[in-house]
Amino acid sequence: MRVVARPDVLALLREGGAVYVWPRAYRCCRGARQFVLEASLERPGGDFELVHAADGFAVYTPPAMAQPQELHFDVDRRHRIQAYWNNQAWVG
Repeated sequence: MRVVARPDVLALLREGGAVYVWPRAYRCCRGARQFVLEASLERPGGDFELVHAADGFAVYTPPAMAQPQELHFDVDRRHRIQAYWNNQAWVG
């Protein structure tokens, strides 16, 4: 898995030391079930395992979660970390 982020986002990830990423299901158009990624610099509840450690920070996901080719990180307007699966808002 390759991690992609702007230098300022990488600095935020390094400062936190770890980022936690997990899928969240929601209903979309016509009731179709979609999955998006949630991310946090604080550990949420549940089990997580280390899947990437480089560039001064670690990435944790739920056990057995499929890994994307690229995991993109960004920061939203409220300065919350965002994660994107192969640069897409949805997982898959």
